[in-house]
Amino acid sequence: MNTKHLIIISSLWILVIALSLAWNHYIVESHTLKLVGNKAKAFFDEIVITRNWNSLHGGVYVPIDSLTQPNSYLNDPLRDIETINGMKLTKVNPSFMTRQIAEINKSKNDLQFHITSLKPIRPENKPDDWERKALLAFENKEQEFLELVENDSSSLYRYMAPLITEESCLKCHAIQSYKVGDIRVE
Repeated sequence: MNTKHLIIISSLWILVIALSLAWNHYIVESHTLKLVGNKAKAFFDEIVITRNWNSLHGGVYVPIDSLTQPNSYLNDPLRDIETINGMKLTKVNPSFMTRQIAEINKSKNDLQFHITSLKPIRPENKPDDWERKALLAFENKEQEFLELVENDSSSLYRYMAPLITEESCLKCHAIQSYKVGDIRVE
């Protein structure tokens, strides 16, 4: 075999290996994205169910303590009550509950979440640029938004899905002109 044939065969072999490597990288990336998306959606669905349970009960009362102070954004004449035994309770609505669950989760897991909106009741819930892009996509009927976000020092997957306004949501959100069936990402 002459040198020319050896170079051609070696080049073809290197090309096959490079294509195989590229294909395997693509497969791993697409499977990872699918896995992350499935996990994020399952987590989001559990949060939505928990919020729905809270909302269907009109909020839930919990003792006022150092971790749970009355929610200044909850406009409800029955926000704070006192039992006949003198225990002071405050109403926790779905948004406040979600925020508290997120704080507990953040201290225990590397999975982080929070609530946001283009029209937040609580100013701290305003969206960052990525979230704003996702919220605008929901207005164009996108069902969910998942993306690998990379910067100089790290990379992470971000997931977002819309909340759909239900009747039980309107006690707090009718003031924002929401109607049943509206997309409400708060």
